[in-house]
Amino acid sequence: MLIEPRADLYDRIINRINREEKLMILKRRLIIEFLGSAMSLLFFIPLTIRLLSDLAKSGLAEFSSLLFTDFGLIMSNIGDYVLTILESTPALSLSLTLAALLALVFSVAKMVDSYGDFRKIAA
Repeated sequence: MLIEPRADLYDRIINRINREEKLMILKRRLIIEFLGSAMSLLFFIPLTIRLLSDLAKSGLAEFSSLLFTDFGLIMSNIGDYVLTILESTPALSLSLTLAALLALVFSVAKMVDSYGDFRKIAA
């Protein structure tokens, strides 16, 4: 006497294999994106500290405080004031910190998106 398997058994097995393959790929993606987020954070923290140090050394706070103390003088020489502010800004530290921040935000967004896909398939 032969036992006949259910008609949809083959489809269920193939669907389960495909689901497990997708979960494995998403797990790898989550691990890679988590490592990318961690690396971005590790770069962002020292770059932020360096930016704050460079801002303190550049005297930008003193130039900015002039805006509140000598507003009339600043308005009569606004072009020179803006150029002085721009020249005293630590451009390299600022651009590196913003690039690290952009990388951090991008990698966290990708990780959250992958986690959402993972939750949909795993549920």
